[in-house]
Amino acid sequence: MSDSRFETLKLQELSSSVNSLVLKNVSEALIFIFLDGKIGLASAVACQRLGVRVGSLFWDCCSDDYLGFSLREALLFGISHRLIYKRLEARDWEISSSFLYEGPKVSWGLFITLRDVTQAREAQQALHRSDRMRELGQIAATVAHEIQNPLGGIRGYATLLYRDLEGSPHLQEMAGFVIEGAKALENQVRTILHYARPVQLELRSVELGAYLKRFGKAVRVDPACPEAVQWNFHIPQDSIWAPIDPEALQRALLNLVFNAFQAMDKGGLLTISLLRMETSCQIAISDTGVGVSEELQKKLFSPFFTTKQGGNGIGLVETQKIVQAHGGTIEMRSQLGKGSTFTITLRTP
Repeated sequence: MSDSRFETLKLQELSSSVNSLVLKNVSEALIFIFLDGKIGLASAVACQRLGVRVGSLFWDCCSDDYLGFSLREALLFGISHRLIYKRLEARDWEISSSFLYEGPKVSWGLFITLRDVTQAREAQQALHRSDRMRELGQIAATVAHEIQNPLGGIRGYATLLYRDLEGSPHLQEMAGFVIEGAKALENQVRTILHYARPVQLELRSVELGAYLKRFGKAVRVDPACPEAVQWNFHIPQDSIWAPIDPEALQRALLNLVFNAFQAMDKGGLLTISLLRMETSCQIAISDTGVGVSEELQKKLFSPFFTTKQGGNGIGLVETQKIVQAHGGTIEMRSQLGKGSTFTITLRTP
């Protein structure tokens, strides 16, 4: 074999190895489909996430409009698509395609790129929710201030009227109803003002394992802690330090724990877990209670939404505000009849 022929083969082998390495490690889902619909190339992400396989027909894996357009039409008429957004396999994808005419016709086909934009969209939605919550807080504070003064006047005059009607029990009872109603409204106004007030933190470095154990011990001696609830702790042996406001974070955890108690009114298991990540840590509060439907899960962090009789819908909102003030996030997973888990993610040094 001549040196030039040998060098050409080596270059082809190297090119094939590089292509294979790229397809294994590229973060996008890349697919090339020949005119007959056969898949000629697929990155590792495309195979894992979308279930496509090199050498098989695309329509054996997916429907014709799976990617948001008709693949048969795109191959027949040489149609390219710039940007399509579609949800596939529980992920959000940005899809673009280019029709390739290079070389002989047997090598023509459609090159498709799918970029996973799930995290970016979730971050954008979280930012929009945060902006709406901030605006709602400002509106709530303004309305509450406007209501507070006349409400105090109503209660004051109703109290004077109640005293003046001692000789008329029936009328005095009616004045009493006005006083009780005014007090209830004042409590609601105070709740709104508390919600609208920004969280002020005093951060200090705390070892979270010991902190969570002390927290659990304090809650278990509280008379409001149900005896029928069992406790379980998953705390690593290694120390995990994080900058937190111990009092503020305790309020957030108390909201989650007492929510768990109410979900397990007939008893159950409460689990507090701590997990170290690369640049963060996670605190999880899990219960074996009644669980929450998917529809209600979407509303749980909305102000004044509650599933509890007599609740005001502020507890989880306050918890979220405290966690976000720490620069963290809170997520919820739940299954009806099996229980719920709230996971708080905090940054670590």
